[in-house]
Amino acid sequence: RFLLCLHHEDFERKFDVDDPFVKQDLQWSLFSNETFEQRFKLKHPLRSTEHFGIYGSSNGVLCISDEILKPKSRIHIWNPTIGKYRTVPLSITDDTKFGYIALQFGFHPGVNDYKVVRMMCMDNKAFAVEVYSLATNSWKMIEA
Repeated sequence: RFLLCLHHEDFERKFDVDDPFVKQDLQWSLFSNETFEQRFKLKHPLRSTEHFGIYGSSNGVLCISDEILKPKSRIHIWNPTIGKYRTVPLSITDDTKFGYIALQFGFHPGVNDYKVVRMMCMDNKAFAVEVYSLATNSWKMIEA
């Protein structure tokens, strides 16, 4: 029932997006999706708003990681409403050979579990897919 926004503390302020000090002043907040009023200021779980992207959300739970994904990018599942997060363990896959990595996040109602899907691809179109389960706190490779 809320909108998550990354914004400047002063909504009306006009600023230059290339100004390095602007990013330091950004903050996360939850806004009412009916009135658009700011309801809660949030503390980013990793203390920084820079260089992180949101890779999906479900039931108010977010998947965040590096803005530019790398083989050893840490993945975090964050519930901003209660202020808790979990850092996903690193995969056991030898992912250093993959040049492109993509993440997706969602909830599987059939098993009542949040899942992170990580897809990795090499230039020659070889790829691998693995799924992280929040319930088991483990990764599983998806076989072709």
